[in-house]
Amino acid sequence: MDDRGGPLKNALKRLLKPVWVVFRDALPAKTHVALDHLRNHGKLPDLQHPSTFSEKIAYRKLYDRDPRIPSLVDKISAKEQMSSSFGADFIIPTLAMFDTADEIDFAALIYPCVVKPNHASGFNVFLRERPANEGEVRRRLGRLLRYRHERASEEWAYSQIAPRLLVEPWVVESGIEGGRHGLIDYKFHTFGGRVFAIQVDVDRYTNHRRSFFDPSWTPMQFELLYSKASYQIPAPVALNEMLHYAAQIGEGFAYVRVDLYEVGGRVKFGEATFYPGAGLEVFKPPEFDAVFGALWN
Repeated sequence: MDDRGGPLKNALKRLLKPVWVVFRDALPAKTHVALDHLRNHGKLPDLQHPSTFSEKIAYRKLYDRDPRIPSLVDKISAKEQMSSSFGADFIIPTLAMFDTADEIDFAALIYPCVVKPNHASGFNVFLRERPANEGEVRRRLGRLLRYRHERASEEWAYSQIAPRLLVEPWVVESGIEGGRHGLIDYKFHTFGGRVFAIQVDVDRYTNHRRSFFDPSWTPMQFELLYSKASYQIPAPVALNEMLHYAAQIGEGFAYVRVDLYEVGGRVKFGEATFYPGAGLEVFKPPEFDAVFGALWN
């Protein structure tokens, strides 16, 4: 697995995290965003005249209050919108929804499945079968519902969402998709409805790698947070269809990343991301931060 600093450094980060959370929540939003940017990019962001991709994400977090964004980052309402626009087959089915963790009837769920909060990103709970310790899983899901994603990263849109839980099929384990490199994430970076780059994430739970391609599937020569895959990644069969969907979803937005999957030969919607990596992921070489920023008009 990709080790981001070694066991000693990771243990220290876990130890200091509660102290940082208290300090972070006491900071004004602008100071928090500036310190996060400094910590990750080595310099303070220019919020008066943002030019790089990272700076423009920082600016969006603090000042962009586009009323369309919250309903598209809400995993439940986004799926409803995508189903209405492109048909029910465009989304991964929703098996159940709950307002609280106490409402979950584990005996009634279809396994394997994924339980996720609608108001945060990257907090999925994977269940291969009915859990032996239902109380512990319920407590974990309750903590996820209480999690304030907007405080962690100042991503405003998440503060506008009423927290709920949704349950979906676990597509990798159910045999719908995924091979030796797992379910492949195809993330389309769109600017004004035009796809500039396709981010491809593989081996997420073993040795996470990330490669980039242009719309003609020519490899792009930069990295973002993770190293490139060491093997060739073929274009998805439905690439042209994916490009069409990404452009349509991105139309009318200066920037949005549209995440899609190819499941059983069909395109499935993942999510729409307006603050990728909270603007804290570092490009290698760093010049590509300015390249992406120049496209964000």
